[in-house]
Amino acid sequence: MTRDGAGVQEAPVLDVVVAMPTRDREPGTIGMNADDRDALGLRLGDPVTLTGVARTAARVADADIPAGAAALDEALRVGAGVRTGERLTVSPVHTPVAARVILTPQWRRTGADDGAAANGAGHLLRLLGPDGRRPADRRRRNHRPADRSRDGAGREDRPAVPAPPAIIGQVVRAGTIVTATRGPHTGELRVIETVPAGVVTVGPDTDISVVDPRATTTGYDDIGGLTTEVARIREMVELPLKHPRIFERLGIDPPRGVLLYGPPGSGKTLIARAVAHQTGAVFLQVNGPEVIQKHYGESEELLRGLFAEAGRHPAAVIFFDEIDAIAPNRETVLGDVEKRVVAQLLALMDGVASRGQIVVMAATNLPNSIDPALRRPGRFDREIAINPPTTTGRLEILTIHTRHMPLAADVDLESVAATTHGFLGADLAQLCREAAMARAREALRDDRAGQCSEDAATLFVHREDFHKALAEIRLSTIRELSSDVPYTRWEDIGGLDEAKRILGEQLGWPLRYGDRFAHADARPPRGILLTGAPGTGKTLLAQAVGSTTEVNFIVAKGPELLSKWVGESERGIREVFRRARQSAPSILFFDEIDAIAPTRGAGDGNSQIGDRMVGQLLLELDDLDATSDVVVLAATNRPDLIDGALLRPGRFDTVIHLSAPDLDARLAILRAQCASTPLGHDVDLSALAAATAGRSGADLAALCGRAKMLAIADSVTRHPGLRFEPFTIDQHHFRAALAAITQQAETLETA
Repeated sequence: MTRDGAGVQEAPVLDVVVAMPTRDREPGTIGMNADDRDALGLRLGDPVTLTGVARTAARVADADIPAGAAALDEALRVGAGVRTGERLTVSPVHTPVAARVILTPQWRRTGADDGAAANGAGHLLRLLGPDGRRPADRRRRNHRPADRSRDGAGREDRPAVPAPPAIIGQVVRAGTIVTATRGPHTGELRVIETVPAGVVTVGPDTDISVVDPRATTTGYDDIGGLTTEVARIREMVELPLKHPRIFERLGIDPPRGVLLYGPPGSGKTLIARAVAHQTGAVFLQVNGPEVIQKHYGESEELLRGLFAEAGRHPAAVIFFDEIDAIAPNRETVLGDVEKRVVAQLLALMDGVASRGQIVVMAATNLPNSIDPALRRPGRFDREIAINPPTTTGRLEILTIHTRHMPLAADVDLESVAATTHGFLGADLAQLCREAAMARAREALRDDRAGQCSEDAATLFVHREDFHKALAEIRLSTIRELSSDVPYTRWEDIGGLDEAKRILGEQLGWPLRYGDRFAHADARPPRGILLTGAPGTGKTLLAQAVGSTTEVNFIVAKGPELLSKWVGESERGIREVFRRARQSAPSILFFDEIDAIAPTRGAGDGNSQIGDRMVGQLLLELDDLDATSDVVVLAATNRPDLIDGALLRPGRFDTVIHLSAPDLDARLAILRAQCASTPLGHDVDLSALAAATAGRSGADLAALCGRAKMLAIADSVTRHPGLRFEPFTIDQHHFRAALAAITQQAETLETA
């Protein structure tokens, strides 16, 4: 499945060699001889998909060429990412008639044809775009409903015109290059979206939109993954601006303000710009820090001038970005300027008495830092949370950010969306940019002349580019938190089979089999506690969970949560849980949780901080529900020191005790530690496992590490120079290492 979400139907396929077409070949057709058409059950004019490096679509035409070849014009070759002489796959496909096709100019030619191609496509953009619509086209468009296939917001910002005769009957999909002609002007345009998605046929009733990729305006179809939020904002903002008489008839005042809050990069500012563009209102944006001026009264004067400017227009939207910078809580702020600015803003919002002439919007990622007086009804009437997108929302956002990007056939955006849990819109945009940059670096590396190749037939973004980008992206919501853990596979952990099984079920099943949990009305666990003596593998298991699960793994370090200031430690716990919810589904790991959750009332006079932290931790655990998609994983070697309230069911539902490994487990640990080690022929790991009864997993790892160091020391002694000779770790190295570790343990016990 590709970016348009439509899979290629099961059908016979045929591999052919690309050949040059004749000059009179009709655009958008692939020439095949009769034998190849019969092999696929095709008739002249049937639609087919063409898969090379990328995918495109065409209609079948007759051609006087040998069997096993296909004649493609340049546009189809570029769309499929193939050159003459290379192979591509042809397969039949069923195509519905498109309701809408969105095109963009194809700026791909290099050399002497640059100007002609740009002028032709640019003229088509003016003819087909919103500035060049004919009156007849407007009448035609008015009786067609807006498409709401993706986000429910419609596509009013993409004016449509009837399909030009030159492209009626062509078979297209996202990525297909079509040739359109208007009078003396001919240009190539690339399909970036179709309705319905997939391979479609352009019909006489198909609406065509042409968008300029260099345009800077923002519309509702530039917003993905925020269906509900956009609908609520339109209700609050567009209705008063466009239909104020409704409120007059109902005898109520329209809403005055909308507060958008959410993590940075979630799309708050983008929504505000789209609202202003769609409503046609004057958009006055103010960045919060720009309001604060150094001279007395200038900040208040700036705000008064802003509202006065808005009042001079029939409809205006005032947008305060980062409003927490100019309207902090007056009970906690120390500066006199901030207090005066808050008071002035309150007075101005109370003075907005017009029937929806002015709507105030604001955005913040710290809603609790705003003065409470601003958040009462009559000022900011509605607060809308802009949450991280779901899997479906992430797919919408990825589709938006890759619509101008040439994607190879192996790119599966649904798979990318499914593996980017907790990614915000800005993170996904950065992911797409990094994937494109990875491909650009690859193209530069492959070019022998040292200059980047711009051959459109070869420059496609592949699946491996997204994999490289994923490895470099760090989520906005947890960027300042610790989420890096040493990469650990389950195979790197010897023994602990039962603990691995329980963790796999408790953490993996809710994500993989969510529909079954919903069917059984079962609630996934809120918390899992790992207990056991030091060195039994608690932290190692947590590292394997963080490395192998498809969710965000956040490490909460106890010392970083502690603070000498009253209330700051509890705030740290609240912040960690808030970030975990924002990046859900996520696992929040507390190592040595007994250090931050000791038994209440059992300490000295300084235990009040610990008691308050335990209380806050209990509240946060109780607030986790089945919809939060957050699991708390904790480890301790002293469960007796943890407050008993944490251990009841409903908080830490599952307790996994790790005991000292038995003989089989010790052998598995030794094999895991020596999996890539050059062992001597005399090494007997089974005998070594039998000789280490009572040892923990950490002891066995230390034993193997000490044996390797002894072998290295022997090699250096035999060959003191830089010349390297291969060597092995032999049985006597393990015996010496075991003796050293035993002596060290005895010394520590008697100390």
